[in-house]
Amino acid sequence: MLNKNYEALYVVISTGRSKELLGKNMTTKELDAMSDEQLDAYYKIYELNYAAKINDHLINTLCSFYSYLASSLLPIPDAEKLREDLTNDYILTTELKAITGGFAASCSKLMAVVSLGITTLKHTKLRLGKDTKELDNENCEDHCKENSEDHCNVLCNEQAKEFKEL
Repeated sequence: MLNKNYEALYVVISTGRSKELLGKNMTTKELDAMSDEQLDAYYKIYELNYAAKINDHLINTLCSFYSYLASSLLPIPDAEKLREDLTNDYILTTELKAITGGFAASCSKLMAVVSLGITTLKHTKLRLGKDTKELDNENCEDHCKENSEDHCNVLCNEQAKEFKEL
């Protein structure tokens, strides 16, 4: 009967990820020749590397989502530069790893769902308020007619003045 460790390592090796997750290229024949102790040792290496990859991805995703959210709410001109700065911040990533490390190791299956949700949210258009300032003058008037919003005419008039000044 095959044990759980063997099955997990077999998947890693057969998908060509042994170098990445086990530290060396390995074949299924080498896996078949391993003793139980060797299987356990390689499985622990796999668990550590897999948890580290999940942890790094989680931190990257959190930084990406934070930079997206912050640039939607604050006048940040380059969300990608913010994400890069956050991801490269040693203190921030070290502390986030301390917070997320145990979570990534114990809840790796749940991390797929969390990553799916965060990635989806990152690609949505955040609309916290009706932003008519992005509309050009003609579209602003159409927007006001369609939505019959009282504040809209004031914003359109202000925008028209700014547009004329350019």
